[in-house]
Amino acid sequence: MCGRYTLTNPDPARLRGRFDILESIEVKDEPRFNIAPTDPVLAVRRFGDVRDLGRLRWGLVPGVWAEKKGQRPLINARVETLATQAAFADSFRERRCLIPADGFYEWLSDERGKRPLWFSRPDGHLFAFAGIWAELRRRGSDEVLHSCAIVTCPPNGLMRPIHDRMPVILDPAAESDWLDPDRAPGDLLELLVPAPDDALVTRDVSDLVNNVREDGPALIEPREEQGALF
Repeated sequence: MCGRYTLTNPDPARLRGRFDILESIEVKDEPRFNIAPTDPVLAVRRFGDVRDLGRLRWGLVPGVWAEKKGQRPLINARVETLATQAAFADSFRERRCLIPADGFYEWLSDERGKRPLWFSRPDGHLFAFAGIWAELRRRGSDEVLHSCAIVTCPPNGLMRPIHDRMPVILDPAAESDWLDPDRAPGDLLELLVPAPDDALVTRDVSDLVNNVREDGPALIEPREEQGALF
């Protein structure tokens, strides 16, 4: 799964260049070291031939279906049921997005207890989670809720000893295809694979991340008493 992630350097020029966002589109965000479910998050969506970088709430609320069932927001969408589960199917077909990040957390349980690890690219560069989004107009209100979920897949070799799921980190060459409204569902599913084993590195980090109210560079510093795990 993916329950916390980071976007530690949301420099507008960096985001525009990396995700092909027009200069006319406002890009503004603060460094985030502990992005948690229900937080507003940046997401890249395609409207016509233009990419927009907007804010969505992390935790998919898939229309009236979710309101009637009283479901909690869905932060992750499993690739195995993405095309068939009622909560995800419409968004998968019609509303896909890229969710910019530069790292994410997972928790390792072993004889030393449970501790957080931070995963990032070796070069520290941005990457994109495969995401889906939904739009819900509140009854009796003009308010529209835009929400999203991160797609997850089976783990790669690095993640497998730690957890049985991981977020889909799209190959940069596949990002345009993921946003393409004309792509067939079968072709889209082929994009949703585990990252190569050498695409990410990880380190033991502070327990501060366990508190959603904590946010700052200290959260991704190496854990002093343990050092780097890998």
